[in-house]
Amino acid sequence: MGRLQGGGHAVADGQSSTVLRAISILDCFSTERPELGVREVARRLRLSRSTTGRLLATLQSAGVVARNPGTRAYMIGPRVLAWAGLYTGVLDVRATARPILDGLRRATRETTTLYVRDGHQRVCVERLDGPQSIRAVVRLGERMPLYAGAGGKVLLAFLPAAERRAVLDRLALVRFTRRTITDRSRLERELAVIRRQGYAASSGERFAGAATVAAPIQGADGSVVAALNVSGPADRFTGARKAKYARLVTKAARAISRAMGYRPGVIASGTPSRAS
Repeated sequence: MGRLQGGGHAVADGQSSTVLRAISILDCFSTERPELGVREVARRLRLSRSTTGRLLATLQSAGVVARNPGTRAYMIGPRVLAWAGLYTGVLDVRATARPILDGLRRATRETTTLYVRDGHQRVCVERLDGPQSIRAVVRLGERMPLYAGAGGKVLLAFLPAAERRAVLDRLALVRFTRRTITDRSRLERELAVIRRQGYAASSGERFAGAATVAAPIQGADGSVVAALNVSGPADRFTGARKAKYARLVTKAARAISRAMGYRPGVIASGTPSRAS
């Protein structure tokens, strides 16, 4: 996968340079200079006023910058503020969850992970590896589907009903293994079971021989903000041990929810009523 190295923005021409010019425009704004006109931005970036004006107009149409109707100067727009809120939320849940993830890892001796939803996918934002030589391996930042694997299905199951239907309408249910659920009706039935029991379990849905148990983490408003997972080889997730892991994961997720400010009785649409 390609990546930027160092601190410079000097890369390929064309679309890449246009994106980096847009980022450079956003870098011009600061707490000292929250509003800037076209001329000032053009001077700072050594661009023509016409080029700068076109870039700002495009960013404005996307909600990335906004324009003060009184001064006609530009400022950071609502879309950037929404992104910042998402990032802050991820930092909050990671910091809050980490000691409890560590306790869960020690109690199960398996890999523990934390996922948040990003559109139609989930992203691993925290991972603590289990101590055993054969264990689940997940990369921080790795993106996975919502419909395959316990963590994704937890995030999908507890979405508000209308939002869940909209996401399902856009999902292509691609098969990863013979255990992957690719029938929407069957998937919706399983999501209903997950909502009733308050956790999800999966085995071999993305990778043969791997198993996961996951539970939802709720924020102060009752909405599900993350999924807490414990994962490992499927032969260690059977019978009484699987039931024990389900209890431990659910208990840990409830502890994180309380630390995030959730209190019983605050129930957002689609969220588990038993997370207390």
